[in-house]
Amino acid sequence: MRLEVKISGLPRDKRNILVMACPEPSLAGVVAVEYLIDALAMEEIGAIRITEMPPVIAVVNGAAKLPYRIFYSRQTGVVAIRQHVPIPPQIYAEFIHKVLDWAEENKVKLAVCLSAMPAAGERENDVVYYVTEESLVEKFRQYGFEPIKEATVTGLEGAYLDAVLGRGIDGALLIAESRLLTAIKRLVDSGKISTHRDVVLILNDLVGRVGPDVGAALKLINAVAKLAETQIDTAKLQEHASKYAFLVEKNIEAMFKPVEAAARAPGKEIPLVF
Repeated sequence: MRLEVKISGLPRDKRNILVMACPEPSLAGVVAVEYLIDALAMEEIGAIRITEMPPVIAVVNGAAKLPYRIFYSRQTGVVAIRQHVPIPPQIYAEFIHKVLDWAEENKVKLAVCLSAMPAAGERENDVVYYVTEESLVEKFRQYGFEPIKEATVTGLEGAYLDAVLGRGIDGALLIAESRLLTAIKRLVDSGKISTHRDVVLILNDLVGRVGPDVGAALKLINAVAKLAETQIDTAKLQEHASKYAFLVEKNIEAMFKPVEAAARAPGKEIPLVF
């Protein structure tokens, strides 16, 4: 895969931290990166072109932009990759390797990938979990994060960890518990949905109706603020996160209702999958 990085220049600052979103259904990482860019008033310093992909152009206020853009905060040293479209899974591992090559060349000290998962217990909590190199485990614990005790990491998160481990750049995967993914797990555990296709349909339906998981995104933003040793105003997200949690619960409650009850309700659609 040929990846072209067009950049106006990244200051060699020992504080520099690269933040990106791991592609996952709740879109919490994507929302977190978007919010960081706005809240820190980050400047656009470059873009990434993947030549093997069909041409995709993002339009921002009438200006044509490449779909993967690099932003930088001189005040905090945070570098962020904004993804207007998802990285195709089949080229994600190679994409990550190329991005980390670029980060190493520019002396970035830490690369962090943001992700989400269902709650480890019955309900979500505000803990942010982490997986990192053995030499950094205690350091991340001191930030107040919780280590994943024992697990097998596969998929795109596994591809990221495989790419970052053993490099000259430190790396970590940060994971917040997601109300959306917890709700989907409840449906699966109840037997209401069972196939991958059903899960995808429900996820798309919920994200379309209530949006990405801003509650999980809020936890990830606060985690990045700790790493960058800065304050980030999240007031705009906090109220939205409370409303989001309520909406997810109401939609899941509707999906748990028997088909007959839904059919009797005038003007109500019967959920597609049970």
